[in-house]
Parts: sequence; C-alpha cells; structure tokens
Amino acid sequence: MEVGEIVRVDNLTFRYVQGEVVLRNVSLTLGKHEILGILGPNGAGKTTLLKILVGILKGEGTVRLMGIGISRLSSREVAKIVGYMPQEHSIVFPYRVIDYVLMGRAPHYSLFSMPSRKDYGKVMQVLRELGLETLASKTVAEISGGQLQLVLIARALVQEAKILVLDEPISHLDVRNAMKVLRVIRKLVRSGTALGVILSLHDPFLASMFCDKVIILDQGRVVAHGKPEESLSPDILESVYGVKFDVITHNGRKLVIPIIT
Repeated sequence: MEVGEIVRVDNLTFRYVQGEVVLRNVSLTLGKHEILGILGPNGAGKTTLLKILVGILKGEGTVRLMGIGISRLSSREVAKIVGYMPQEHSIVFPYRVIDYVLMGRAPHYSLFSMPSRKDYGKVMQVLRELGLETLASKTVAEISGGQLQLVLIARALVQEAKILVLDEPISHLDVRNAMKVLRVIRKLVRSGTALGVILSLHDPFLASMFCDKVIILDQGRVVAHGKPEESLSPDILESVYGVKFDVITHNGRKLVIPIIT
C-alpha cells in the first residue's frame, strides 16, 4: 500500500454459488481523511462490495485494511478497524439508545466481561459529539429516521473503528435529515474521529457535493474512479443511468445535476 492509504482493493471478483458474477476486477483505494462514494444503479454490486470490505463476504482478489490483508484478520480484529452500517436494519426490541449504541463496544469485551464505566463513558462521549445525548434514555422506537441513522453511526464509532463503511446511510430520509447525516459524516473525517469513510449513494449530485473520491459501478465493473470532477462526467453518468446530466459550478466546486428532457 502507498503512504496514506488505509484501504486498498486489487482485482476483486465475486460470484455467488450459482456462478453469477457480481463484481469483476474491482480495484479502489481510500486515503486518510477521505470520503469515498460508491455509485451505480440498482444491482451494480455496491452492497456486495461493501460486505466484502467488512469481511461478511469473501471474494477473489486482495483487500487490505490499514496495510493488512483482510484474510489474515479475525472477525473481531476487522470490527476494531471497520465500523459497518448496513443498508437494511431491523431493531425488534425497544432498546434504549444508550444500550443500543453500547452494543458497538462488543469487539472490546472478553467472553465473560461486562460493560464498564469506561464503556458507558465512551458511548456518552460519542452521543455528545453527534448531538444525541438528549436521546440517550429514549428507546429506538421513539426517535425519528434521521436520528436513528445517526444512532447507527454512533454505534459504529464506539467500536473505535478507524474506518466507517456505510451502505446508503441517507436512504429513506428527507432532505433536512439527509444533509444533517452527510454533514456529520464529513465532520467525523475532517476532525480525524474517523480516518476515512466509504459510503454508497444513489445521488450523483450529493456525491459531487460531499465526496473526495467517487467510484461508479456498472454491472459489477468500475467504469470511473477518481475525484468527483473527473469521475462524474455527464457522458459516463448518462451511459450508466440512461439520464442526461449537466455540470454547474457552486463555490468553486463542480456539481452534477440530472436534466429533465
């Protein structure tokens, strides 16, 4: 890995038992203090790629986290490096927010140990950083969708993971809550609380606004990888999504928007 790289993927291919190839020769890098956005239409392989990065699935190729091959790491060791927030989550028990976030400390427990005062202190510290401390005693059933997404991020943070992997963290959120979640993610990276973030998104406009680098997947292949102004070209986006895009400049940053024809 090059200096400053915290995630490196080389020639990753993944196929299900039935033989269907979902990812083909995917390569990517994440540097320190970067937000990497993964875009692509439904079925492009975004969720599969993220699951491989956190060790849930195994593919052919090389995945390195903090310079270490993921195949050499136990699931507990991976959890200390990567905090994962899946796209779909179902919380059937009405946990209090503080107790639900506390579950993120599990990789740091031995088999028979119990949460300590230090663990609860870490949870409250993270809740304060995310502006959630007033929700600590509420149940997860009592909070809004935007607040729940932030609680899930808090749970990943209390793992003390260096890297966050977030699968569509703003899906099903209104504009205000989506912007709040993305601002929190950017603040975590800029402050060094997280060394880097990889997240999947559906909206090229938001990717051009918030991401430092972008990967576009189409039918399991990487069709663009680089800075947003390079990767999110109207021609590439039209070929992937079948929709025309235009480029506008706002505060010196190039942003892409779909064109209704």
